[in-house]
Amino acid sequence: MRWHDQHCSRGTSSCTVTDPRCSTEDHPSLLGMWVLVKERNKLGIPLQNSANEIHEISFTSDDCLRVKFTEPSAFQPYVEAVDSLWKDSGIQETYRRSDFKGHEYFICDSVKYHFDNIQRIGQLDYLPHNQDILHARSRWTTLEDMYYVLRDTPFVVAQSSILPFIARMKFNFRDTTILFIIGSSDYDRMLYDSNCLADSLSIFKSIINHKYYSSSTIILLFNKMDLLREKVQTADIRKHFPEFQGDPHRLEDVQKFLVQSFKMRKLKNSGPIYYHMITAVDTENIRTVYNTIKHAILSKNFKDFLQL
Repeated sequence: MRWHDQHCSRGTSSCTVTDPRCSTEDHPSLLGMWVLVKERNKLGIPLQNSANEIHEISFTSDDCLRVKFTEPSAFQPYVEAVDSLWKDSGIQETYRRSDFKGHEYFICDSVKYHFDNIQRIGQLDYLPHNQDILHARSRWTTLEDMYYVLRDTPFVVAQSSILPFIARMKFNFRDTTILFIIGSSDYDRMLYDSNCLADSLSIFKSIINHKYYSSSTIILLFNKMDLLREKVQTADIRKHFPEFQGDPHRLEDVQKFLVQSFKMRKLKNSGPIYYHMITAVDTENIRTVYNTIKHAILSKNFKDFLQL
């Protein structure tokens, strides 16, 4: 089984599963606030509390992104600044205008969680909760980083850019299962003037019709259902996908459109396509989906064995 993760990730911060304060280049709170302060000034949005101008000084240069947090105490000087700025209506308005909401610039969608929990995360005796780990972001640079075993099932976690490289290595993936993860709320999210959902569709089309994956079973995982449920209330998907038919503010209609958009990219008589609607930070939801997928794969493997 292979786990394919395709998502828009420009500027995405990553974090170890042991301590989200690991290092500044991986720190979502500092990187996120640095972006918000920079964009607030660009957009000319005033601060609600003038006293926060002092806190902004910590984030007006790149220096805060160069410090290495080898000790938890090194994070302390930033806790109050992040907390106070995040509560300021000027920073809140800047966040609302981020490209995560389909507007003017990009910020990783996990930063809100870290900002909301900054006082707890900033404690000297901090130990990460499960939700802290689930809201972390990681990057992989080698195949060894991508491989792991979960409950006796091997996985390779790969971003879209690595799949052509894996295919060129001529691994036998012809009868494997690919889990393709889609940010379901990305239909109005832009990356360098390119729509993220459109990019996902393009990448998916190239994968599903590739000779190395021609007989693979494809499982589409439409992630971020919680964010999609919120977004459809205000955002009109027709602005980015005029071919959409239905009620743009009805969750079921948008979900149906997403599924159909991916399934219609299948040009050849390749393997079957299945799908699930998921929220990755909902552990019960993921546990149920995982068990369903594992059962389906084991059943497929058993049928293949009987045909030998």
